[in-house]
Order: sequence, then structure tokens, then C-alpha cells
Amino acid sequence: MEMIRKEVISYSQLFMLIVSFEIGSAVVVDIGSEAKQDAWLAVCGGALLGLVLIVIYCHMLFKTKHKHLYDTFTTLLGKKLGVILAFFYVLYFLYVAARVLRDFGELVNTVIYPNTPIEVISILFLLVIMYYLVLGLEVTSRSVGIFMPYFILFLFLIVLFLFINQSMEIDKLRPVLAEGARPVIKAIFPGVLTFPFGEIVVFTTFVASMNERKKTIKICAYAMLFSGIMLAAFTVIKLSVLGVDAADRAAFPLLSAIRTISLANFLERLDALVVFVMMLGIFVKVTIFLYGALKGLEFISGQSYQVFVIPITSIVGLQSILIANNYAEHLEEGLKFVPYYLHLPFQVFIPCFLLVGLWIKDKMIKKGGNEA
Repeated sequence: MEMIRKEVISYSQLFMLIVSFEIGSAVVVDIGSEAKQDAWLAVCGGALLGLVLIVIYCHMLFKTKHKHLYDTFTTLLGKKLGVILAFFYVLYFLYVAARVLRDFGELVNTVIYPNTPIEVISILFLLVIMYYLVLGLEVTSRSVGIFMPYFILFLFLIVLFLFINQSMEIDKLRPVLAEGARPVIKAIFPGVLTFPFGEIVVFTTFVASMNERKKTIKICAYAMLFSGIMLAAFTVIKLSVLGVDAADRAAFPLLSAIRTISLANFLERLDALVVFVMMLGIFVKVTIFLYGALKGLEFISGQSYQVFVIPITSIVGLQSILIANNYAEHLEEGLKFVPYYLHLPFQVFIPCFLLVGLWIKDKMIKKGGNEA
């Protein structure tokens, strides 16, 4: 059996990982579109429910004394059932990693290299991710810390240029709640809740290694709140620039919005800002999902996760290509099938079941101890 090393990251690195993870891909695509001009309200509601999920995840983990997600399975269900459930989570994380990778491939193929096969784009991107996975989570988090100032700067520049260009029209956001709260609630559950906020479930594979329980919950909550505010703000920006109909038709609304910028007939075509933001976010997202899956294989096999990096990453690359015949099919599957049959069970139902089960088990142990 190979020696399994423990990787530790700082709280500031955890904050930056969560922010780039949550904002990175969601800021570019159209989220909460069912609520139309009230999509920003759906994002705010999804962020608040995301805070509830964070509390559930953290309490679930700390009930098993600072262990990771996979340990909670065996603690409650025993070794055999725990390993089976761990394997299903590994498959889930790999599937989501493949979907996110396909999003990146489609963006780059559409915007930068329209004549380059998407297979080439995915392979080159995965080679970088593979390198970081071999080096470990600590190196990944330090690299994200280096790029985070540019990430925030580019988001700020996008807003600044759109404001100077006078592209935004607040009237496009009115009337507020024209059809009542039902469309907003429908957009939140399960759509906005599960993407992007519920995807933070993958952090349960390593976040419990942080030393202080209360500080870990606080940092995760602050990161979720900051991400929610940023996403709501950019949803307002996209809608105020494009309007509901144009934003709904666009594959990448923020990209379409930034293409309206023309300052003095000189500063135009600022697509690179959007591509960088999404590239960093998707790099973090695919890396973290792969890391979560690899930690599951480490838990199941007892071997260091680095043994599995090359074969598993290769499988994800292939899966991202085969997952759909075209981008329209990819989006339809992501909107109609994935939230209900994958995200909700793995992000909400199973963690809630585990938390309740661990709480009951804890009560029974304490009751048995008192009776003794």
C-alpha cells in the first residue's frame, strides 16, 4: 500500500477556490432564465439556499470528527454499503467534470478556434489539469491565488467598459415580479440551487481537513455569499444589456454583452476578458471535481489518488466528447435530466439523509452511555 499524504490549504486559499469554482463558468452562461427579468432574484435565492447546504455539509463532516465525505458513508452505513455509495459519488464527480470540460471546449471552439476540433482543445486543457493533479491540491490552490487578482480585475473591467459604453438599460429589468414569485421559485429549484451552488458538495472530499470547525463554516459561507452577490450582479448586467429574449437565445450571454462595447471605435472585441474568467473557473471546477473523484478511488482502494490521475483524466476527456452529439443536446441534457436525477440526489437528498442518520446515531450512543 502506498503512503497517502495529507494535503492542507489555508483559509484564504479555500475562499479563493470556492469563489472561482462558483463564479467561473456560471457567470458566462445563462442561469435562472426561467424567471426572465427576475433571474437575478433567483440567483440571490439560490445563494441563500447554498448557504443552507454549506451548513448541512459542514455539520455532516464534523460529526465524523474532521473526516472527509467518504468516511461519513462507512461511519453510518458500514464498510460495504459505504464503499458502494462512495463509488457512485466517484462516478457522479467524473460525469460533472466531463460536462464542465465540454462547456469549456464549446466556448473556445466558438470564440477563439472555430476550425480546431473540440477533441484537441479538451486534450490540451486536460494535460494541464493532469499536471496539477499530480502536483496536488496545495499547488493548485497556490496557483489560483496568483491568478485571482486578474480574475477580479477582468470582471471589474467588463462592468466598467459596459458602463462607459452606456450599454446597460435598467428598464429591461422591469417589471419586477410581473408574474409573481412562482417563476423565481421554479428557477431556483432545482436549476440555480444545483448549478452552481449545490456543486460545492465536492469540497466535502477535503474541506474537513481544515483545523477549526467554526472558521471553516464561516469561510465557506462568506465565499458562497460573495459568489452569490457577484453572480446576481452579473445577471443584472447581462439582462440590462441584452434584454430577456436576447440573453435567452445566446449560448454565452456575457460574451454577447461584452461584444456590444465599442469605445471611440478603438476598444472593441474584448472577448479575451470573458474567456480568461471562464478558463480559470473551469480549470478550478474540473480540477476539483477530478480531485474529489480521485480521493474517492483512494478511499476505496487504499492507494494514493495520484496512481489514478492519468487513466481517470483520460476517461473524462473521452466522456466529454461522447457526452452529446452537439452543444444543443448537451444543454438540453444539462437542463432537463441532470438537475433532477443526479444533482438533487447527490447534492441534497443523500447529504441530508447522512446528517439525520449521523445525528440519530449520535443520540443513540449518548443515550446508551447514559443508561450504562
